Order: sequence, then C-alpha cells, then structure tokens
Amino acid sequence: MKLLKLEHKFYRENTHLKEALDNHNGNWEKGKIRGYGIVIIDLNTLKFAIPLRSNINHDACFIISKQKNQNSTVITGLDFSKALLIKNPSYISKEIFRIPNEQHNRLKVKEHFIAQKFSKYVEKYTKAILKTDKRILNLPEYRFSTLQNYHLELTKT
Repeated sequence: MKLLKLEHKFYRENTHLKEALDNHNGNWEKGKIRGYGIVIIDLNTLKFAIPLRSNINHDACFIISKQKNQNSTVITGLDFSKALLIKNPSYISKEIFRIPNEQHNRLKVKEHFIAQKFSKYVEKYTKAILKTDKRILNLPEYRFSTLQNYHLELTKT
C-alpha cells in the first residue's frame, strides 16, 4: 500500500466540495493545501483517495499510531470521513508521501482489512442515502463526511 499525494490540479478543479480537508464553503485555504498523504482504494468502479491525518477523534478511520504527548494523545490514521472520489487519474501524484517505517509497515500489513473497513463504511452510507435514513446520516462518522459530495456516483454502483 503506497502513500501518495494529490496534485494541485485536484484542488483547483474541485472547489465545490463540501467537508473536504482545507476547503471551507468552496474555498481552499491559502497556504494550507499541504498535500496530505493519501491511500488509493478502488471500490466497485470508483477510486477513492483516503487522507492520512493526525488528531482523528471519531471511529470512521483506520488508526496507524497513537503517541502520547504531555497533555494528550495524538492519533494518526486514515480518515474515511474525508475520502475523496478521484474522477481523473491525473489528480494522483507519483510523489511518495513519507511516514515512519513502522507506520508504513502497519498500512501494508493491514491493506486488505483497511479496504474492507472502508467498503463497509461507504456501503452503510449508501444504504442510508437510498433509504433517506436520517438517523444514520446524522451519526458523527457521517454528518461531516465528504461522501455527501458523491451521492450520484455512489447510488449508480
């Protein structure tokens, strides 16, 4: 499993996205487009980029590491709730995003598990859309999800 980056072209061409990292009300934060590390997961006919983040505080993720600081614990992992649909392969950079070896090894070992967990996350969301199940759609792991940008694509597959 490789950690890559998104090209700046993605950010320029997707200003309409809601809840995407560094995007607020359709505007990308200047100087904040820092090129998150992403993992690519193919799901049915769709290709998603799942960003690596620190300080994740919900269950819609795969935790890679927990590091205790003086006052808190920093949780780093793949954040499913901020997954982005990649419609154009040129959005994915060839540039490798570097992380500590032990974290990268954990990603590689758990590749199949991560894909399954993300698939279940998307499947539950898609079923909730089709049933208009507000109870599920308002759960913390879905309320601020980027999946809200992809209802058409999710319900086609």
